[in-house]
Amino acid sequence: MLKLHNYLIILVKISLKKGMDISDTIFRFALHNCLMKLSLNRFALIVLLIFGSRFLSGTIAQTPDTLNKKIEKILQDISARGRGENPARDADTVKISQLLSKASYFKSVNYDSSLSYTMKAVRLSMKAASLRHISMAEQNLGDYYLSKERFRDALECYIGSLRIEESRKDISRMAWIYVLMGRAYYYMEMFPQALDYDHRALEIFISRNDIAGLAKTYQQLGNLNSSREFCEKRNATEKLTDFLTAIDYLKKSMRQYSLAENEAGTAEAGIDLASVYNKMKKPDTALIYLQRSLNYYRRTNNPGATVNALYVLGKTYRRLGEYDRSLDAFKESEMISRANGLNQGIQFLYEAMGTTMADMGDYKSAYEQYIKYMTIRDSVYNSEKSLQFMELEARYQNEVKQNQILKLTSEKRGRNNLIYLLAGIIVLLASFAYYYIRLLKQNKIIADQKIVIRENKIAELEKERSYLAAKSVLEGEEAERSRLAGDLHNGLGGLLSGIKLNLSSMKENSVITHENMSAFNHALSLLDTSISELRRIAHNLMPETLNHYGLKTALEDFCTQVAPADKPAITVSFFGDEIRYTRELELTVYRIIQELVNNSLKHASATTVNIQVFSEPQRLSVCSGN
Repeated sequence: MLKLHNYLIILVKISLKKGMDISDTIFRFALHNCLMKLSLNRFALIVLLIFGSRFLSGTIAQTPDTLNKKIEKILQDISARGRGENPARDADTVKISQLLSKASYFKSVNYDSSLSYTMKAVRLSMKAASLRHISMAEQNLGDYYLSKERFRDALECYIGSLRIEESRKDISRMAWIYVLMGRAYYYMEMFPQALDYDHRALEIFISRNDIAGLAKTYQQLGNLNSSREFCEKRNATEKLTDFLTAIDYLKKSMRQYSLAENEAGTAEAGIDLASVYNKMKKPDTALIYLQRSLNYYRRTNNPGATVNALYVLGKTYRRLGEYDRSLDAFKESEMISRANGLNQGIQFLYEAMGTTMADMGDYKSAYEQYIKYMTIRDSVYNSEKSLQFMELEARYQNEVKQNQILKLTSEKRGRNNLIYLLAGIIVLLASFAYYYIRLLKQNKIIADQKIVIRENKIAELEKERSYLAAKSVLEGEEAERSRLAGDLHNGLGGLLSGIKLNLSSMKENSVITHENMSAFNHALSLLDTSISELRRIAHNLMPETLNHYGLKTALEDFCTQVAPADKPAITVSFFGDEIRYTRELELTVYRIIQELVNNSLKHASATTVNIQVFSEPQRLSVCSGN
């Protein structure tokens, strides 16, 4: 069973690896398994680690899928604006570059620190919406996942970075991302995909004559072909072809590194080339490249690369049968590893030493080396199993939390739906009330309008009634006048005319004295005056000229009759067509003019009386002036 601190370290590694908040899991595990056996100091250590795990989990990035969704949204926003990306501020650019530089430095020192700086760079570049820096930060994140053997996550990051560079049309950056994607597929032992992306990168580097890119791609293609036997089933002939192809690519890589004066790349390609020659059972050729690379690593004081070169050198000497040199190389590699804390994979070094000692016949020493190999391997295996167990526990707890979140989300959605329903009902009721009140108001307005219309109609009817009454009175008066005029003219007028005729006959047939003759003539004169006056009164009551000849003639006769001998002089001017109007209209106008003239004669000291009549088909106008 592992010690408590080993379990805690495993849990912290899980939090760093998965980017999950597992402090609750740490607490439950520690409390369930260890709390009763702990001292106060150890309990304080657990509490510290719990809060430390919370802090570390807060620095972990979101999942690559989430990052890619955010990147996609940023790209859509930029596309919608129709303009390129907004340039980041100088301060942000400097800070992001510093964070990426620190992340690159810690790749070979502490991957967890590298991740922390990478995530800060991701967040800051996202905030600044700088596509170039987002791409670089996500590429760094992919490198982290690649180092942790999370190849799928690494590919997601590289794809997100590639998506950005495609939008920016940065062909050079696209080529380097192809190289990284090819490496990820290589580690996943997916040969066709790895080969495809490496060739894509190679085409771009050739077209641009990019020496550094060509060197790296040739090296990667060499390693890909040398390891093809692990990706696909290959026979002996096919393996030989793969090895020869790998050698060709690796030699091209070394030439490009030499042109670029990149000794580190040349040394690295030399180690890869030596490994291929060892697979082809040509250790003597491999030894040449190994010694060159090892000399460079010793000169530049690169302990990590030196350990790896010594390990390959030891295996090469073993193939040559130089077991002492082989053991010396292995032991030097072990010593450098221990001195620099490079213990990852050291169990394979003990396995190689045991195999060499067994070939030498030193079975006891070989057995001891195998014991070391098995102990470390089992420890790593148990750690991995414990890690898997804790990872499953963390996943389970995460699933529980997700289910709780889904349940709460569902309940919240139900509450929201109920709220929306109630809000909708309230809105409908309010709308109904509003329109009902509005309808009532409109009905009231219509009712008021109807009342006003009815009142106006009653008023009009009242006016019409008054008009009809007045008209009836006038018509009655005119009828009475006509009757009186007729009676006077036909009755009394005829009687007086008859008396005049009889008197005239008596005058001719009788003898009258001279004195009586004068009286008789005076009586006849008075009788003529009475007849004229009677005719005048009858004419005034109902002018016959108006009925027979129209308004113009009737007015002229009237003015002639009433005009005095001296002043004022009465004139009638008639303008327009002589049109016959209705009897009522002509009679009304005649009476009006009659009244005006009489008033002028009686009350005005006028020298002249002017009457003007304007006759039109649709209009009859009269004016009088003194």
